[in-house]
Amino acid sequence: MRNAEQSFFKKEIVIANRFDEKLDRFSGMVIKSESGTPEEEPAGISAVEETLVINLGKKIFNPREKISFSVEYKNKPEDPIASLSVSVSEMVTGLADEPSISDYFAKREEESGVKDAKTNRYTFLPELNGAILQGKVIASPQPADKKDGLKNFTVFLSTADSVANLQYTTTDSNGHFSFSIDPYYEGKEIIMRTREKINGVMELDDKSIVYQPYKPSATDYPQGIKDYLARSLKINQVNRYYSKKSEPDTQLVIGAPRTIPRVYYKEYLKILPSDYFELRDFTEISREILPALKVRKTNDTYVSGYTNLRYNSDSDEEPVIFLDGVSIDDIGQIIELGSSDIRRIETVPAIRYYGGLAFNGILAVVSNDLAINNIRFKNPSVRSKVLSSQPFTKPKAFIPGSFPGNHPDLRQVLLWEPDIVPVNAEKLMIECFASDITGKYKIIMQGITSKGKTLCGSAFITIQ
Repeated sequence: MRNAEQSFFKKEIVIANRFDEKLDRFSGMVIKSESGTPEEEPAGISAVEETLVINLGKKIFNPREKISFSVEYKNKPEDPIASLSVSVSEMVTGLADEPSISDYFAKREEESGVKDAKTNRYTFLPELNGAILQGKVIASPQPADKKDGLKNFTVFLSTADSVANLQYTTTDSNGHFSFSIDPYYEGKEIIMRTREKINGVMELDDKSIVYQPYKPSATDYPQGIKDYLARSLKINQVNRYYSKKSEPDTQLVIGAPRTIPRVYYKEYLKILPSDYFELRDFTEISREILPALKVRKTNDTYVSGYTNLRYNSDSDEEPVIFLDGVSIDDIGQIIELGSSDIRRIETVPAIRYYGGLAFNGILAVVSNDLAINNIRFKNPSVRSKVLSSQPFTKPKAFIPGSFPGNHPDLRQVLLWEPDIVPVNAEKLMIECFASDITGKYKIIMQGITSKGKTLCGSAFITIQ
């Protein structure tokens, strides 16, 4: 759910408790299928013309027999197939097929509620290489019906750690910003704030927000759903008896090794306040054990700076200050910390370039009890938890002879390959094996060409 209702691939899911043998939830909601329906040849999956032809040598197979079919796409050489998905699964009597990918893009605007759906103001960015975090810096105060953004401001992102860490970006002309989150931050709480002192607030894109409440498509369900669920519950019980379960096959792990995005590597000076007499606040600490750093009070405001950089920089900006690895607004936020509150202090009394940024020195303070959690930021800021990227997995492929011959093969899904990149689409062959469950099965293939054209095709087989 990453791009509001306009782009949802809708799917209704029925969940049943494996101990619910009576399935009372469906009592009074089931409609009987018309006589003769199970015997009729099903229609294709797509209302539009199918562009993939599935060639079967035969349509009736015995249990555990190999099923082979080829795929034909009358493509032009300049627009080859880029990706395909294929599934072979048991049919549910009376249940209509979901729209194909071709139907989805052809009739997306005709779906109920889509035209009236509230538009998500954040642009969808595909998360192919990890999590993406988006947000906006909004000017404040302003009328409630307006959310004008603040442009060309720097946004810092850090997490609590014993090492000063940082990612940064800049707001665009609408005040929007986005981060391609470093894998180091996944699963951690992050703190974001603007570098500049501005009047405004920061908001984040809620990727799971839904403006249109979900409404079931129907109150009655075909008898086939109840029968299918009842049989699936029994199959699950049998598989548990034989200790059978689906095993995941990890195809892709998203994210690089989790190296810390350090702001600096060279340590100029590391000081442990516990090695000295106790000092009551940071003013005394800077005066007694941090000779390069000068802290002074001007009009009830504390400012800091490295004396050796006074004439080496064309800016009077303070050093960037990190508390427990997180960038904070100014020295005044840690002025009350004394020797008993601080574990370590690191100083970098040199102009430090980090990407396109220049810092007039760095001061990193590590507290004993995560004092960063007590900081109230003056600039627009927000805290958030970064979700961990999930690896791309699929069930392990079925291998004939992988279990004893006297064990039942009760697979209802004979094949599922979500991402096939054909080397030669003209000679694409697909193979799978029938299970011991007899009945009708559907083969569904969908895909996309290198130029973005959608593809779909279907076929039906019987196991008896």
